Amino acid sequence: MESVRDAVSSVLKRRVVKPSEQRRAEIMEAALNLFSSKGFHETTMDEVAASAGVAKGTIYLYFQSKEHLLLALKRDFMAGLTDAVANIVADAIEQLSAGKPVDYRDIIDDIFHAVVDYHTEHRDAVEVVVRQSPSPDLVREALELERDYLALITSAFNTGAEYGLVHTEDPEMTARLMTAAIRDNIAACLCYSEPENLERLVEGAKQLLYKALAPNVDLPPRRPRLVKS
Repeated sequence: MESVRDAVSSVLKRRVVKPSEQRRAEIMEAALNLFSSKGFHETTMDEVAASAGVAKGTIYLYFQSKEHLLLALKRDFMAGLTDAVANIVADAIEQLSAGKPVDYRDIIDDIFHAVVDYHTEHRDAVEVVVRQSPSPDLVREALELERDYLALITSAFNTGAEYGLVHTEDPEMTARLMTAAIRDNIAACLCYSEPENLERLVEGAKQLLYKALAPNVDLPPRRPRLVKS
């Protein structure tokens, strides 16, 4: 008959030891699901640990607190959003640098659709990541997470201004204001159906930017797409 020690030994041999990054990802996924369904403030770290299938103490090896876990979710979200927009901006800048004709409205359209698609695909994360503010001691660190994305949008406005496509004396502030307005309204639409019609929101925002970035300019008829979505 198999001894208790042999049985335990057999179980331990069959146990799969998961890589650190995989365990971390599973904890973040569990946290996102709980924060989204139950609420950030109502969820405890013990509940996150149970949902992720780890011991209560294990979770603190990866995240110092629930607020740091929220910060990690924000970091992942912003990294994905930046990646979603990066190729569009890079392609547009390359075309301008090569002397190819570019309609700045095409670039605005592509950026808008990439941002909206990303938020829609990560709808469960939007309310948690976009609408939930971190604790006061982590606010500055949370703001730093947007640095790369804002730099990307700023570079697009800078290049557009250099080539006379857009008119702004302060590309960085324009990028900040545009980003905040888009993010808050998309989040409100997806999370609270306010406004209800996302397509109408996007179209209105694009029309506003067309005029705001090139005031007193009669826009020519749209040409065939020069930047693919």
